[in-house]
Amino acid sequence: LQHRLGCKVSGCCMERREGPDYDFNGPLLEDALMTLPEGTSAAIALLFLQEGRHAGPGGDIAGIVADVMGKRPDLTIQTTQVLAGHPALIQLLLRRIEKAVPLRLFP
Repeated sequence: LQHRLGCKVSGCCMERREGPDYDFNGPLLEDALMTLPEGTSAAIALLFLQEGRHAGPGGDIAGIVADVMGKRPDLTIQTTQVLAGHPALIQLLLRRIEKAVPLRLFP
């Protein structure tokens, strides 16, 4: 993805438990945004199937972004839409189903 976009890409999480057992989750979104160089433009890809508590208007991620923008007005932060409305999602799901282990639940 970094190669195709021509910019740095990193994963992060919006919340996590304390301790080294949870270090695999990566940095917190807020921490990752707060440590960006001055004047950076960032895009947050909402990898959620639908809007809800975490993603979308009024969700946790929107709150984190608003808090960061209050502290770092020099940043430009955009978020993508959730995956549900993307036209390629149905095709992707169909391809994944075709490659799944056969299991007949319905006649």
